[in-house]
Amino acid sequence: MAEGRARYARDKGTWFLRLGGELRHTLAPALNALLDQALQEPATERFLTDLSEAESIDSTCLGMLARIANWARDRGAPKPIIVTTSDDITATLRSVCFDRLFELRGQDTTQTGSLAEVAPADAGQMTALVLEAHRRLCLIDAKNAAVFRDVVELLERERGREALQPRKNS
Repeated sequence: MAEGRARYARDKGTWFLRLGGELRHTLAPALNALLDQALQEPATERFLTDLSEAESIDSTCLGMLARIANWARDRGAPKPIIVTTSDDITATLRSVCFDRLFELRGQDTTQTGSLAEVAPADAGQMTALVLEAHRRLCLIDAKNAAVFRDVVELLERERGREALQPRKNS
């Protein structure tokens, strides 16, 4: 399986994200940094995320994508679009109720031009980022809350232990 990768382009107020390979928690810091930038720009109006090159997607990356849906809902923006051509990934998206939050498409003909690679980001706060992603999934639906409850509790305990660790001098 190919390591996860993220590329993006902007056209006026629309952000195009193309995610491929194994979309795992290790991609989350870079994706989160890109979303921080995109969601803070006043000109941002819409998102299209293309998962047609994705081989798999984990719950942390799903939680990152949920940020986009929450942003759209809070702003009254159109539903974000996710393009997925894999039956397995489509089933995963539906299993966490993304079909309620996103417009799911089997293919898209939008031309995005050249895509820039998402820059790597500091993974120093990985536990907090993974915890935030799973909390976001829990808020979508009661079934999700039940599925991810143990993960959230474990991450909360881990984060508490990290807070008690003495900091190393750099």
